[in-house]
Amino acid sequence: MKRVAQTVAVLLVVVLLLNAQAIVTGNSVTVIGSLPAGTAVIGKVGIDQTTPGTTNAVALSTLGTTAVSVSNGTVDAGTLRVTLASNSTGAVIATVNSTTCAGTKFSANWVAVPTSSTLLTTAVTSCLLTISFSNTNSSAQTITLTDNTGTPINVIGPALSLPGLTVATFNFNGTPFNAGIKWSAGGTGVTGSAVWLQ
Repeated sequence: MKRVAQTVAVLLVVVLLLNAQAIVTGNSVTVIGSLPAGTAVIGKVGIDQTTPGTTNAVALSTLGTTAVSVSNGTVDAGTLRVTLASNSTGAVIATVNSTTCAGTKFSANWVAVPTSSTLLTTAVTSCLLTISFSNTNSSAQTITLTDNTGTPINVIGPALSLPGLTVATFNFNGTPFNAGIKWSAGGTGVTGSAVWLQ
């Protein structure tokens, strides 16, 4: 048994001497060299956290072979995207890139939505950011949203059913409506609010 232990100790010293510089003193081995450069695989590596942001700065530009996008703008089909959870409490900020509308923001406070198609904006092309409808009736009511062209283009509806005692918000992120935005409700008791650019 003693001979086996001595053989194992000798093999250990040989392995250490082959992989790094070592000093053997009696029954102990002290490694004094550093790991050699190369492609050797090692078990576990830590990150030097001495100087936050400098020695521990780790950058992620790809995940496997897929690029990771860190800014806004157009990206190719291979770029990873983020999906917001339906129960997210975070705010999402949309950047409106529109040369169709000027940068002046307009808004309509909560008002009664007319029962016939009526201009919400002035009769110029308007870029709708967001619009909300509230049905204060206990039964369903309809809502319609169009542009103001000679043959209006339906954007919501025509006559989309809004359940009773319900609020619905539609985000358009600056979508242009030709010659203005028109809205209407199928009856009384529907209120609305909107924000747009002109």
